[in-house]
Amino acid sequence: MANDDSGANHGDTPQDGYLSRHMLSTDHKTIGLNYLWLALFSVFLGMVMSLLMRIHLVWPGMHLPLLSSLGDSPDRFVALTTLHGSLMVFLVLTAAPQAGFGNYFLPLQIGAREMAFPTLNLLAFWATVASLLGLTTTFLIPSHPAITLWIVSVAIFCAASLCNALNFSVTTIDLRAQGMTLPRLPVTVWAWFINAILGMLIFSILLAACVCLLSDRLLDTHFFPVMNFVANQRAGAIANAVAVLWQRLFWFFAQAEVYVAMLPCFGLVTHLISTFSRKPVWKERLVVLALCGVGVFGFCVWGQHMFSSGMNPFSPLVFSLLASSLGLPATILLLSWFGTLWDARVQLNTAMLFALGFISLFLSGGLSGIFLARHDLAAAAVSDDFITGHFHLVMGVAATFAILGALFFWFPKLFGRRLNESLGKIHFWLTFAGVYCVFMPMHWLGLIAHSRVSSVSVLASIAAAGSAIRNFITVAILLTVFAQGLFLINFLWSVFRGEKVAECNPWRATTLEWSVTSPPADDFGATDPVVYRGAYEFSVPDVAEDFVPQHLAPEQVVKARESGE
Repeated sequence: MANDDSGANHGDTPQDGYLSRHMLSTDHKTIGLNYLWLALFSVFLGMVMSLLMRIHLVWPGMHLPLLSSLGDSPDRFVALTTLHGSLMVFLVLTAAPQAGFGNYFLPLQIGAREMAFPTLNLLAFWATVASLLGLTTTFLIPSHPAITLWIVSVAIFCAASLCNALNFSVTTIDLRAQGMTLPRLPVTVWAWFINAILGMLIFSILLAACVCLLSDRLLDTHFFPVMNFVANQRAGAIANAVAVLWQRLFWFFAQAEVYVAMLPCFGLVTHLISTFSRKPVWKERLVVLALCGVGVFGFCVWGQHMFSSGMNPFSPLVFSLLASSLGLPATILLLSWFGTLWDARVQLNTAMLFALGFISLFLSGGLSGIFLARHDLAAAAVSDDFITGHFHLVMGVAATFAILGALFFWFPKLFGRRLNESLGKIHFWLTFAGVYCVFMPMHWLGLIAHSRVSSVSVLASIAAAGSAIRNFITVAILLTVFAQGLFLINFLWSVFRGEKVAECNPWRATTLEWSVTSPPADDFGATDPVVYRGAYEFSVPDVAEDFVPQHLAPEQVVKARESGE
C-alpha cells in the first residue's frame, strides 16, 4: 500500500496556458472533470436525438429540419437510433460514473496523489474524444463508410476503456494510503475497482471483435464468413441470416456492459444513502460481496439475448438460471439500502432525492427483468417496447439518477460552489414523474403487441389504445426533455455564480476527499494522509458530532469526546 510519489501531484508545478492546464494536463482531477464535461455534452446531444426519434414515430409525415437537410430517408433514422444508443451507452453511462467521477475521486478517496499511470490516463481521455468525434461524424456521411467509421470509433473507445480499467486496477491495489486496508475502502472505490476488472474482460473481447470485423471489411479476410451464418429455417432465405459468431462476441460485451454502467452507480447510491441517513452502511461487507456477485453473474449471462439464434436447446435454461441468479446480489443491495434508511435521520436534499429515485427506478425496472429471464418471452419480445421500457428504466434513467445525485453531492468539491437546491428539487420531481410516464407505458405497449386476440372489434380497440399511449409517451418525453433545461441552467449558473462553499466538508462526510480544500489545489499537501478507521463512521456515540472522518487520529477523537461533554 505504498503511496506513489513518482507521479506526484502535478498541481505542485504550475503550468502556463489554458491548453497545458486543461487539455494536456495529466492531473487526475483535470482529466476527471474533462470526462464529465464530455458526458454532459453527449447526454444533451443524445436527448435531442431521442426527441427527434419519438416525434418521427408519432408523426411520421413531419419533416424534421436536421433530417430533411441530410436526406429524409430510412437509413437516416437507423443512423439516428444507432448514434443515440452509442452516445448514451459509451459516452454517458460508461464515461461519467467510472471515468469521470472515478478519475477525480478514486485517488482522493484512497489517499493517493495521482493515478498509477498519468500519461496513459491522458491518452485514454483523448482517445475517448476521438471516439466521440468519429461516432457523431457517422451521422453525416453515407451509410457504407459510416459503418466502417462507427466500428473504428467503437474500437478506439474500447482501447481507451481498457487503459482506464488497467489504471483503476493498479491504482486501487498499489497506491492506497497508510492504514487504508481493503475493509476500510469506501463502497464507491470497491465499485470502481470491480467495474475496472469487468471492463478489462469485456472491452478486450469487443476490441478484438471490432478488429476482426474491420479486417473483413477492409482486407477481405473471413473471420465472419457467410458459411458461419445461420438462416431462418422457416423462411429458408439467407437474407434472414444472423452472424452467430459476431453475435456471441457482441453480446459477451453488451450484456455485461449493463453492469459496467450500473456497478459504479450502486457504489454511488450506497455512499449517498449512508451519508445522508447519518448511519453506517448496513452489512457493508455483504454489500461488497454483492457487488462482486453482480460482476460475476453479469459476465456469465451473455447468451440471454441469443435464444432465437439456433443455440443448443439446453443453453436457454442455463442462461435463464444465471440471469435469475442476478436477483440475489440485487436483493442484498436493496436490503442494505432499506436497512440503512431504517430508523435514520434522513436529510432530504437533492442528492438524497436522486439516490432514492434511483432505488425506485431500479426496483421497478428490475421487476420486468424477472419476466425477461424466461427464454420464451425474451425470444418473442426482442426489440419491442417492453424491452425498450425495461432497459431504459434500469440502465438508462436509473443510472442517470445516480450520476445526478453524485453531481449534487460532489459539486462543492469539484467547483467550490453549491448547486441551487430549490431548482434541483423541482428538476428532480419533474424528471422523476416524467420518466415513469414515458417508460412504464412502454411495458404496456409491449404486452399489447404480444396479445393473442382474434376478434376484429377487440383488435381495433387495442390499436386505438396503443395509439393513445404512444401520443401520451411523446408528450411526456417532450416535457421531460424540456425539464432538463432547468438542470442545465442550474449547473451553468452555479459553476460561475453559485453560492461559494467556505468549508472543506459541507456535508459532514467521512471519506478522505472531504479533508482537502474545495476544489483540491494540491490534494493532500506536503504530508501523506493516514487512515485510522472505516469509511462510514456515522452516529458514533460520545463524540461532539455524529461522524468521525477516516483521517482523524484516535487522540483527536478523544479530544472531541471531551469537548462534547
